Amino acid sequence: MSRVITSNNASPERVILVDRGGNGDFTSIQMAIDAASARSPAATNPWLVLVAPGVYAENLTLADHVHLASLGLQDTVILQANNPPLIEAAQCSMRGFRLEGAASPLIRAASNFSGKLSLQEVLIEATVAEQDALRLDGGQVEMQECRWTVGGRLVVNGGTLTVRRCHLIHQHASPLAPTQATIEVSGGALWLEYSLVENKAHPASGGSALKFTLQAPSSVRLWHCILRAAGGYSVDSTLNLNAVIAACRMNAEVNLSKIAGVLDYAVYPAL
Repeated sequence: MSRVITSNNASPERVILVDRGGNGDFTSIQMAIDAASARSPAATNPWLVLVAPGVYAENLTLADHVHLASLGLQDTVILQANNPPLIEAAQCSMRGFRLEGAASPLIRAASNFSGKLSLQEVLIEATVAEQDALRLDGGQVEMQECRWTVGGRLVVNGGTLTVRRCHLIHQHASPLAPTQATIEVSGGALWLEYSLVENKAHPASGGSALKFTLQAPSSVRLWHCILRAAGGYSVDSTLNLNAVIAACRMNAEVNLSKIAGVLDYAVYPAL
């Protein structure tokens, strides 16, 4: 095994290096994850997989307490190799990768997932209409300093999505695509902090930045965010719910006929 001093509480003997050029312990990220997982990692005994720059054509099933970090930030690309999802969640972290492919969703946290997946500095640019970036049905997904441009949505059906200092864009060029919001929530909980959420879909199918539907979430908190809609409300809902929206700016209104609570925001149509 490689001996690299790093963070994530992983000691040097618990670090694996992946290099598709053959200069590491493995040429495959999944093989490295599986090798680390076989060594019984734990919260107090985690493993770290360091990935050298390059394109890695493989779908990944993550493992609890096996963290992934790129050595090349967005020059390290994980490319979809087969059926979706591209990334299956686990109790771990990913930092500094670019995700590519036609999978929908690209990242999935299934209903039986009870851990927390942390994503930092993860880049997605996938502008195919209706291609979702995230489907969260259980557990927690925490995003920090991510930039995602997707033709579909971030879908929260359960669990908790926490977004900090991210830029999330719903963008495609198809006039025939269904109207979608950038983030669509039908359960679970949503926390947005210091983030920009935009809907830049084709004008014929543009929608809200954030929309609630089917089932009210247990908690909604938006703090110091900018929300831009392509049509309709910046924050919309098909059902009655309470939310905390504090110190936010928008280019369109909140649907006040459905959304109540602590609502502190300003509307600037030219925003």
